[in-house]
Amino acid sequence: MTERLTDEEIDTALVALEGWYREGDALLRDIPITPDSYRWMREAVLNEGDLIGHRPEVERTDYGIRFRVSTGEAGGVTPKDVELAAHIDQVVSGGARDRG
Repeated sequence: MTERLTDEEIDTALVALEGWYREGDALLRDIPITPDSYRWMREAVLNEGDLIGHRPEVERTDYGIRFRVSTGEAGGVTPKDVELAAHIDQVVSGGARDRG
């Protein structure tokens, strides 16, 4: 079982994860996008999650898209969640890997 991060470790990770915030037992990021970008962005992020073996929750919002990362079996945020958040940031900045 993956160990959950301490509050201090989460706070340290959030310093490097611009735009992310903690809500309860998860890390979240809201990104404003146009409605026609939702499907592409969702698929690109889920592909990144598949590549590292960890998937985020993805939700359409009134203003764009929300990503939520947490590890249920650990009961909170783990190093894998921080890694996934960094990969999501790469997708958002245009650095997604090609699965082809």
